[in-house]
Amino acid sequence: MALKTVYVVQPFEVRLKTKHLAPLPKVKARSEAHARYQAEQIAARKAGAAVVALTLDTASGHVSSARILARFGNVPDDLEQII
Repeated sequence: MALKTVYVVQPFEVRLKTKHLAPLPKVKARSEAHARYQAEQIAARKAGAAVVALTLDTASGHVSSARILARFGNVPDDLEQII
């Protein structure tokens, strides 16, 4: 079992009808620094974005843990439960 850390950006937008934050598709990043840069750029255009580090088993693809590394703009308070 080999573990690997993958960095993703989880963007959010505000739904016009409900005025609630909604997740958009995750964006993969090459590194933590790249993920932070992407999240800042996305947050400037959307409601907000979070940088997430996923630890996964390369053989099975199973995610063993997810850590929120940074938040930019508006991100749900219960983000830990969403991820």
